[in-house]
This record gives sequence, C-alpha cells and structure tokens, in this order.
Amino acid sequence: MVIDFHTHMFPETLAERALAELSKKCGIAPFEGGSLPKTRAQMQKCGVGTSVVLNIATNPKQMRNVNRFAIEVNQEPDFVAFGSVHPEGDWRYELDWLKDEGILGIKLHPDYQGFFIDGPKMQKIYEEILSRGFILIFHSGVDWGMPEPVHASVKRQKNVLGMFRGEKVVFSHSGGFDQWDEALEHICGEDIYLDTSMTRGFLEKEKREELYRAHDMHKLLFGTDSPWAPLAEEIEGIRALNFDEEWKERVLYRNAEKLLGR
Repeated sequence: MVIDFHTHMFPETLAERALAELSKKCGIAPFEGGSLPKTRAQMQKCGVGTSVVLNIATNPKQMRNVNRFAIEVNQEPDFVAFGSVHPEGDWRYELDWLKDEGILGIKLHPDYQGFFIDGPKMQKIYEEILSRGFILIFHSGVDWGMPEPVHASVKRQKNVLGMFRGEKVVFSHSGGFDQWDEALEHICGEDIYLDTSMTRGFLEKEKREELYRAHDMHKLLFGTDSPWAPLAEEIEGIRALNFDEEWKERVLYRNAEKLLGR
C-alpha cells in the first residue's frame, strides 16, 4: 500500500502540451503520467492505492477551471484532488465552493502565483484556508523553471512557521528544493508536515537519511511530483533507506491516511 501525496495531472486534451511547456521551462523531462489514465496505469503497476493531485491556479482567470478539474478528478476512487486559489482572485468564494464540493486541500505555489510565502497580504488567506479545515500544501524552495527571486525560500518559510505549527500544513520537496542544508537547519524538526517529492534524484541516500532523522516520522509524507519523477524508483528509494519498517509504513501511507482521514 502506497499513497503518493504529490502528483500533477492535466485534462487529457491539454496534458501533452502542458508537459512540453513545463519541461522546456524547468529542464526536466517528464516520466509516465500527466493525464488521469496514464497516472492510473503507473499507480496500478507500482502498487499505489491513492494519488493526491495538486492543482495550481497560476492566474485569477484560470482559477475556476482549475478547480472544476479538481472537483471532477476528486470523484475518482483512487485520487484525492486538491484545489487552488489565487491571491488576486475571489479566493473567499472559491474556498467556500471547494469546501462544499468536498475538496480536502489547497495547493499554493508562490513562484507560479507571484507572491512571497511570508508576504503580509497572505496571512489572511492562510487563516481562511486553515479555519475551513483544509490541508494547505506549498511548493517550497527553488523552482528551476522560474526566475529569481525565490518566493518560498527556506529563509522566508521560517518567517511563517509561527502560524503553521500544529496546523495541517505541508512543505513539499523535503522542506526546500535545492536548499536542503538550510531546510535541515531551520525546517526539519518543526511541527509541520514535509513531503519527500523531488529529493531522491538530487540528494545522496545518506543526506536524505539525515534530513528525515531530523524530522518527526509522524509528519513525513511520501511524494513524487509525478510525472517529473519515476514512481517505481521513488518508492524503492524510500524502502532502501536505513529506517525500520514502522518508519517506512508511516511515510509510504499511514501518515497520509491519517491526514486525509481515510
């Protein structure tokens, strides 16, 4: 049993074009996936029971269509789809609508959405998301597809930890993509969730073990960032770490089950 807490999909009519554009931006070629049928095929091949699909509203006009797609995908028994709100859109209305439609979480990507994670205007949005009971997940660290400045750097993440401790908040990419030394010093061990996405292919095994030993094993979630990482290799990468079976089970599915209420 595995739950992948960090995947991305697009409508079938858009998937090929979207993947090509994103691949050109970030310089990383996609693996299998990107649409619901292809993602499901990989899940079944690799023993993944549920994938959490993270949608991103990159502009206010796109927000409604992105969330319609999330609601549609969320009806599938093997997917849990999160919605997204844009700070320049009618985010309160959107949050109420998503809550009424049974959406469990909200994905925010500071780089793609043009805000700093510690920006003053965002505090009210975070409060409204969390007060409605949503899980809130952030891209964290560098995004190779976006120019500087880094909108969710570890330095900026530190500034919002006070309002996130003990909440259902997830920092992706093991606390900060391409900023793992800073994440180890300032993020690991904090009372938030981390997902493991886009880490195995960039950090040696010993460094990943150091990161994860520094964090509460009850607050680690397996994630891949599919289709940007090979699902089978990501699962094996967790199973190969020098931790006991309880730790691996918690990371691969038990923690996610509890957080999702499944």
